[in-house]
Amino acid sequence: MNIILVLLQPMITDPLLKENKTASDYAWIYWRAVQVICWLAGFVLLITLFVKPALGITILWNGLIPLAPALLVVATGVWRNICPLGTTSLLPDRFGAPGKLKLTPKDQSWLHLVGVFLLLLIIPLRHVIFNTDGRATGMILILLGAVAFSTGLFFERKSAWCAGICPVHPVEKFYGSKPAVKLMNVHCVNCIRCSVPCPDSTQNTKPFQQDESVVARMTEFLLVGAFPGYIWGWFHTPDYTGQEGWQHLAQVYKLPVIAGTVTTSLYFLLRFFFSKNRTLLIRFFAAAAISCYYWFRLPLLFGYDPADTHSRLIDLSGMMPHWIITTISFTLILFFMWWFLIRENKKVSWSARPVLLGK
Repeated sequence: MNIILVLLQPMITDPLLKENKTASDYAWIYWRAVQVICWLAGFVLLITLFVKPALGITILWNGLIPLAPALLVVATGVWRNICPLGTTSLLPDRFGAPGKLKLTPKDQSWLHLVGVFLLLLIIPLRHVIFNTDGRATGMILILLGAVAFSTGLFFERKSAWCAGICPVHPVEKFYGSKPAVKLMNVHCVNCIRCSVPCPDSTQNTKPFQQDESVVARMTEFLLVGAFPGYIWGWFHTPDYTGQEGWQHLAQVYKLPVIAGTVTTSLYFLLRFFFSKNRTLLIRFFAAAAISCYYWFRLPLLFGYDPADTHSRLIDLSGMMPHWIITTISFTLILFFMWWFLIRENKKVSWSARPVLLGK
């Protein structure tokens, strides 16, 4: 209950004390309420993974996760506002014990690289344990939550987790270069420049191009170059269960790594031809990665692979012919190619910068 009150505290002070509340005040209150609801829903999901593992796995891996890539493309700020781990990382700040350590841009570059390594490490482990073991999935979420909370204890606000080591943050940058809308930043009542440049309020972001250091280039090649192939390889690797899974540990990494190496090599070569327009190349690889994901994920999600029941949300194979799902998948490819490569790039940030302290 104390945690809920802490999350709600900014919502029940200044905005409600105003006699003449504006539309933006009400929107801020609603967003804060949604944030609290999402944090509580995340907590309930965590409990479900331990109490009803099969249900928890279905909700997480086959319900929420398939929605996430599209959300990051269209409205990255929505996810940035409601992510339960992001909220957890800011609990120390809400409790009045914010971290004081400031990270330099170089420090954050290293954290971005670590975040990509964590992402590429965790994804294949789904085939070994997380796709079939709800309790193990719950434990990794607890571990990530503990890391997120710890970063908030020591480092300024979003700098170490939301704009640093979070494994999802590199994907946010990769997919979120052309968001459709700019939202209010529900986490930050004011701005203390915890991260420069701020990923939330930088307009017309050009992912992996603000920093030209060796570390940043490694991050770029590992994510932009490798991700399309890594996703393809992941979908061509089967699930294993129990002790059998750990015996095939090398196998679950083999194909993603090989395919990721191939697409990284292609990206490396294409960079020479697109040296003056690297943004377009990065967006093409982003479109390729997310298109690959949905091309393989949708048939599994709706039961068109009878051998893979772990990836199924609902079985529609007896109700709709396979060509309908294929058509939908192909339409999504066209949509993402249009979104990233053709659609007008309006200079929109993920969210609006709050009042800057000291200015």
